[in-house]
Amino acid sequence: MTYSELQTNVIGYLHRSDLAAKLPSFIALAESFLFRELQIKELQLSVTGTTTGEYADLPSDFGTLSRLTTTIGAREYSLDYKAQPESAHRTHPDSFALENDKLRIWGAGTGQAYKLYYIPNVQPLSTSVPTNWLLENAYDLYFYVTALEAARHVRNDAQVASIQPLIPTLLDSARNFATRRAQPVTGSMQIKAR
Repeated sequence: MTYSELQTNVIGYLHRSDLAAKLPSFIALAESFLFRELQIKELQLSVTGTTTGEYADLPSDFGTLSRLTTTIGAREYSLDYKAQPESAHRTHPDSFALENDKLRIWGAGTGQAYKLYYIPNVQPLSTSVPTNWLLENAYDLYFYVTALEAARHVRNDAQVASIQPLIPTLLDSARNFATRRAQPVTGSMQIKAR
């Protein structure tokens, strides 16, 4: 499925070809909702870097932080999130915070190596980005949320009432699918959900 196919299918569903020019804005509204609601761990990336003082820049596609590690000697340590450190007298980095779109590693000095594991923002659809993970794996959700935004725009209360109840079930389905894809199905080690 592609961006243009999504637009064509929504217009067909609504029987409103006069909305074609507004479809990109309906898709953008749908994405605002969807990208806030879904966290797709399967897309997790990692990046290494070094600090300037206690600070480091976040990647330009940063969405959600999964984990942060630092290496001291030859050993890698996972750092805990803390808005403020418990003590100003640290001998090595032990925690981190996010401040003003920067990563702050408490106790780090300039040149401290780190590894950031994060989930990037999902790319919004456009003519230059014709598909993304969400459209490929949860087309029905993308479709109905876009159709809902269009129905709200034209104030078609009957369509809003028929589409809106579908969204929570489709969101749960997409979340469950993303979770299943991020976990092994077979093997000697089993990961149990909390």
